[in-house]
Amino acid sequence: MIRRVLLLLCVGVALFPVVAVAAQPQFSMLEIESELMCPTCQSRLDMSQSPAADRIRAFVEAKRVQGWSKEQVKAALVADFGPSVLAAPPVAGFGLVAWLMPALVAIGGIALVVGLALAWRGRRSGARSGTATMVEPGLDARVDQELQRFSDEQR
Repeated sequence: MIRRVLLLLCVGVALFPVVAVAAQPQFSMLEIESELMCPTCQSRLDMSQSPAADRIRAFVEAKRVQGWSKEQVKAALVADFGPSVLAAPPVAGFGLVAWLMPALVAIGGIALVVGLALAWRGRRSGARSGTATMVEPGLDARVDQELQRFSDEQR
């Protein structure tokens, strides 16, 4: 009988640190509040003062104290409010477009600037090298005639 009590006591003492570690918060409230949105005012949870935001904060704090991970809390909130409760879109499906679009726009902008710079550089080097542009055949002769007439009038 005493052996059983001692054995149960030893097992309890051995498991106590595991249970204590599991119940410790794995994230801070400041950390998760910036990653969640208030469903009523559509602002980040750390910036919202609405009653709905206060209820979500209380829920998050209760689950944090119980030892839930940040991902578990987010999954529970998404199940209740939908994906719009997350401040950042998921990196999958249509949410992937929101992550890739800024990079694609930046790459397109860089390509546009490089293309314009090369075109501008090509025009300047063409003007510097003295390459003549094609003009109407009669225009050159008319300019010569007008210059001659102007020269005659000046004398």
